[in-house]
Amino acid sequence: MLQPNILLDQSPSHCIKDVAVNWHGTKMAVCSNNCVIIWSMNNQQKWIKEDVGIELDKLKTVQKVSWAHPEFGQIIAVSTVNEISIWEFAATDCGGQWCNRTSPPLSEPRHLLIRDISFSPSYFGMGRSRALDLAYCTDSGLLKIRRCKDARLLKDWETVKEICYVKDSFTCLAWNVTPSCSMIAVGTSDSSANGTHGEVKLFQYDDFKNEWVAGDYVTKSPNSQIHDVAFAPNPGRSFHTLAIAGAELEIIDFKVTDHFKVKRVNQDRNKVDPEQNRVEVWKLSWSSLGTTLCATGDDGLIRLWKNNNRWECTRTIKFNGMAV
Repeated sequence: MLQPNILLDQSPSHCIKDVAVNWHGTKMAVCSNNCVIIWSMNNQQKWIKEDVGIELDKLKTVQKVSWAHPEFGQIIAVSTVNEISIWEFAATDCGGQWCNRTSPPLSEPRHLLIRDISFSPSYFGMGRSRALDLAYCTDSGLLKIRRCKDARLLKDWETVKEICYVKDSFTCLAWNVTPSCSMIAVGTSDSSANGTHGEVKLFQYDDFKNEWVAGDYVTKSPNSQIHDVAFAPNPGRSFHTLAIAGAELEIIDFKVTDHFKVKRVNQDRNKVDPEQNRVEVWKLSWSSLGTTLCATGDDGLIRLWKNNNRWECTRTIKFNGMAV
């Protein structure tokens, strides 16, 4: 049952940049100013703030956070404007603490802005061996994939692939969560005298070349940049499902050909109810089976979408007049 619990007050001192839930849905990381606050769900399905969290230098602001697969332990990637640090929870007799395993942090030049970060599922890697990979994108059109050389130490990270796509600014990314296909979707933004538009581009791992290659476009948004992308979990489907947040919500089923071209399928079933799809969408999250989509919009509402021959909003949630 969904419960609208208020975790942080509306004090001006709190500026929440990002929220991420771990793979089991039992812990939540909330980015507020220079801190990452950790919350745990108790047996009564209530979120309880943990005593220990992550605190960066006061001059830095946390922008994004991502949980690693639990196979590697309790690991969080934290990004500021142009740096990424990897934190691990170390248990002690007194409970435990979060320890920074990357010193110095993974960094990009000062003129680049890291827009999104995401750990891979555990089965990604060369030949889909189990590896701890981290992907991130920047506002200059740079997509970089880094791999931890030793997941026990988390100290050394090598660059597996670096793709520079100078045409647009990257805004967000998402890993495909299907073991049979190594794929990353990246959202873009391009501003001109005619306004702002965006695209969703695929990058796919080529098993024959043993490298990441640029693939096809999934969709183009003529009226807005892409704010978020999210692959649906794929329990046995023969196609991929991708949700796109922009000027409106878009949900696309597609297959990828041998030449990395996108072929749309189920287009009639994937229409989104136009009466309920009139606000700009900012953040997306799928249920564990990929049958329900949660989306936040400009009007401060959270909408739950389900497919019944078309995507319809089945429930809305509002938090005491606060913008979501």
